[in-house]
Amino acid sequence: MIAVVYRGDLADIAKRLRSLLGALELDCSADRPDLTVVVGGDGTLLEAIHKHPCVLDSLVVHIGGGRINFYRTTRIGEMALEEIARRVLARDMNVVELPTIDAGGCTAVNEVVIRNVDYRKLLSFRITGAAPIISGRADGVIVSTPQGSPGYAVSAWGPVVDYRLEAFVISFIVPYTLYLRPLVVPQEPLEISTAQEAELTCDGYGGLRGRSFSIRRGARRLRLAVFGEYDYYDRVLSRLLSP
Repeated sequence: MIAVVYRGDLADIAKRLRSLLGALELDCSADRPDLTVVVGGDGTLLEAIHKHPCVLDSLVVHIGGGRINFYRTTRIGEMALEEIARRVLARDMNVVELPTIDAGGCTAVNEVVIRNVDYRKLLSFRITGAAPIISGRADGVIVSTPQGSPGYAVSAWGPVVDYRLEAFVISFIVPYTLYLRPLVVPQEPLEISTAQEAELTCDGYGGLRGRSFSIRRGARRLRLAVFGEYDYYDRVLSRLLSP
């Protein structure tokens, strides 16, 4: 079964695609799709994943209608909707599997961010499970996937990491402790404890609160359909150069 989810201003395009594909509106409480078509920007894709977790159990076709479209299968206007539908129905596409992060039931495609609940104050934290043990103070801690590294993590001076590496990228938001620098570590379990009440978000969603958080490699991956080769570094460059 094919399902479609879309950004509101792109409803006409989404409805045309839905008709061409014989698809239904996305509804995880009903029949779960084996393929989900997302029409909108990267934010639409991430919102769909966090509102409808069954998206990660399906193959995702992302018709980009945003500014960056990092996770695009194709962009609106690059290919006729009839051709997109033909390829989707024929499964004429390649599949790239991208890792996720699990943080207490919250699944992130890009990154997990931990901040002091009182955003005006520093967060004192301790990270164990990586080598070496890391402790210090900063405005926050970012743990990203490789494909999430060109996003929030790189704005905190983290490195761009190839999506094929099984790694976490740990970055620090405005670190007060000067030795804190971004790290690339194996995707082994991490435990992050904080001296203050903190909030954890996954791709900006969630809002788990506490003083102890467990970070794990996600059991599911984002299975992204692409037409042709997966041009990861072209996507990274487009994201970094975007105004």
